[in-house]
Amino acid sequence: MNTARVFKTTLGYLWRLPLCALAYVGGAAAGGALIAALGLPLPQLPEQADERNMSLCLTIGSLVLALGLAPLARRIHGPYWVRWLTLAGLCYVCLGVNTPIEAAIFTHLGGMTSIPVFSIVPCLLLAAVMTLLFRPADKGGPFLVNVKQFFAGRSAGEWAWRIGAAICSFPVIYWMFGLMIAPIVRPYYEQGQFGLALPTAGVIILIQLLRSVLFLVAALPILIAEAGSRRHLVLALGLAFYVLVGLFGLIQTYWLAPTLLVLHNLEIFADSMVYALALTLLLVRGGEAKADELFARFPLCPEQAAVEK
Repeated sequence: MNTARVFKTTLGYLWRLPLCALAYVGGAAAGGALIAALGLPLPQLPEQADERNMSLCLTIGSLVLALGLAPLARRIHGPYWVRWLTLAGLCYVCLGVNTPIEAAIFTHLGGMTSIPVFSIVPCLLLAAVMTLLFRPADKGGPFLVNVKQFFAGRSAGEWAWRIGAAICSFPVIYWMFGLMIAPIVRPYYEQGQFGLALPTAGVIILIQLLRSVLFLVAALPILIAEAGSRRHLVLALGLAFYVLVGLFGLIQTYWLAPTLLVLHNLEIFADSMVYALALTLLLVRGGEAKADELFARFPLCPEQAAVEK
């Protein structure tokens, strides 16, 4: 990419990202009004939280959210409504469904049952603006054609074990990286600091299986509608998961101890990238049309290398 193109891209991001962030902030205000009108409880915050700081962190977090989703938004092909609903679905599953599930087992805070209703408007508005402003280079084929191409060439049995492996991959990845930071962060949860709680290992495993199913359902339309190399897909999808599941929320929970914020950021970033890699390797086929750079440099056997030469 030459200097002129980098400069043009940077300028484009500078005015697009604030509009996307404004869409989410405005949607959050509308979501708050909606749950108030429905008489639903507001999510409870710990005593360390301050309303002014929360508003500032929401604005900053919304900018970061838009920045993290932009590469993925530009990879989703198809008509506008497909791209919009695909991106909105991923945002809603991560922010509107995943957040209250995790809060229910890892905190003592109440009012989390209203988050699924609260998140509807901001997720739809954010995805609508991002889909409009961050478009792919070409529209690609019709979505139903992409679906047929995605599932073609593999038997039902092969898809069954691949889907099963994809579901099991997230709990394994989560547990692996979680164990690395557990000795440091565990005392905060055991002592109930900042409203945190520590569930049993069985509850954690079951919740991670549930989250894995939700994440897979949300990611599948993206895997179907994406276009390009698998390497770029891993980076874009992993970044999106990291921002949606980790960074966006951690920016707003500024009252947590710095140790928790740093370690959980590192943990969730590693989780997200490895999980995106697992989904891509299991479910997305490479090939000439995909320009599969992940494996182009690493032939499977000497005979293949000789043929390529």
